[in-house]
Amino acid sequence: MTELPVPVAKVHSRIGTIILAAVLVLALIMFAWIRFRVDSGEALIPAADISAQALDRRLLLAEQQLARVEQERAALQQRLGESANRTNLLRDEVLGVSERAALIEDSVQQLSRSDRSAMDNLRLNEAELLLIIARERWQLSGDLTGTLQATELAATAINGLKDPQWLTLRQTVTRELAAYRAIETDPRAIARGELDALEALLPQLPAANSADPEGAPEPYGFERLLKALIRIQPTGQQTLIAPAERQAAQTALALEMANARTALQLRQSTEFKSSARRIDQWLLRLYADGKALQERRQRLQQAANAPLSMALPEAGSTLAELQRLKQSATP
Repeated sequence: MTELPVPVAKVHSRIGTIILAAVLVLALIMFAWIRFRVDSGEALIPAADISAQALDRRLLLAEQQLARVEQERAALQQRLGESANRTNLLRDEVLGVSERAALIEDSVQQLSRSDRSAMDNLRLNEAELLLIIARERWQLSGDLTGTLQATELAATAINGLKDPQWLTLRQTVTRELAAYRAIETDPRAIARGELDALEALLPQLPAANSADPEGAPEPYGFERLLKALIRIQPTGQQTLIAPAERQAAQTALALEMANARTALQLRQSTEFKSSARRIDQWLLRLYADGKALQERRQRLQQAANAPLSMALPEAGSTLAELQRLKQSATP
C-alpha cells in the first residue's frame, strides 16, 4: 500500500516550533552569561582611563577641538561681516536706484504735465520769428504786402496748435489778418502812382519858354503879326530858365522825384510833402502850365497832403500775445 503525503501545514508548524525553541534557548544562555558577569563583579562597560597621561591627551585633544571651533567661529564672523558689508552696499545701491527712479518718475510726470510738445515749441518759435519779421516790415517801411505774407505764414503755424490754451492766440492772429486785409489802398501806393504818372507825362509837356503853349488857338491876321513882334510871358511864381540851364534844372527835378520816392518808401510824410512842393516849383519853371500839368500838380499835392502812415491798432498784437503766453507757460 502507498503512504499518504504529510500535509504542508503540519510541516510549517513544526519548523516554527523548532525556531521558537532555538530563540528561547539563546535568550536563556545570554541571560545566564550576563548574570554570571554581574555576580562576578565584572563591568559590562569598560572603565575609563583616568591616568595623568590620558587626561593630558584628552585635554590636548579638547584644546585642539576648541581651537578649531574658534577658527571656524572667526571665519564665520568674518563671513558675517563681509555679508553685512555687501548687504549695506546693496542697500545703498538699491536706495540710489530708487532715488534715480523717483527722479525719472518726476521727470516723466513733468513731461506728461507739460502743455507743449516738441512740435508745439517748433510751431511757436516759427510763428514768433515770422511775426517779428512782419512787425519790422510794417514799422520800418510800412510794407503791407510783405507784412501780410509773413502774418499769413505765422497764422498757418499757429493754427496747427490744437491745445485749448492757444485759443486766444489763434483768435488774435485772425483779427490781425482781418485788419491787414481790410486796408483797401495804401496811401503810399497812391502817391507812388501819382509820381509815376507825372514822370510819364513830362516828355509830352511843352517847355515854359516855348512859342506855342499847350491849348493856344492859332492866331489870325494882325494878331499873328503882333505875336511875331511881341511875346507875352506870365510871371508870378514862374521864373523862366535859360536854355543852357534847362538840363541842370531837369536833373534837379529828377533828384527831387527820387527824394520823394525815398520818403514814400520810409513813410516820411514831412519829407514827401517838402519834395512835392519843390517838384511843383520846378514844374512851373520848366514846363508850360497847361491843363494836363495842372491836373497832375493838383493830384500830387492831394497825395502829399494825405497821411502816409496808417494807424492800425491790431498791428503787432499777435506777437505781444504770443510772448505773454510763452512767459506765463514758463515755470
